[in-house]
Amino acid sequence: MKIQAISSWQNGEEKLGTQFDLRITYDNLSSSAQLYYTISTEQDEEFVSQVLVGGNLTLDGEEYQLWDADPSANAWAYDWALAKLNLTKETI
Repeated sequence: MKIQAISSWQNGEEKLGTQFDLRITYDNLSSSAQLYYTISTEQDEEFVSQVLVGGNLTLDGEEYQLWDADPSANAWAYDWALAKLNLTKETI
């Protein structure tokens, strides 16, 4: 998913993170899930991007129930994660 660019310092250079990826790494199917996210640079002409930031988010309690009940659970999870990380989707 494309996001509004964030700046990150990597190996002495400023890089712009514009790509957001989210994966489920754990889900007990009843009350808790762990999601892993990365923020990466745009792919270059050789289709290479660089991961700038990565981390885990835990989805539990009422938020887990809302996610589980939502018919568009993937979109809900992306919106939830973006809000938690104070990131914004890029609008075209």
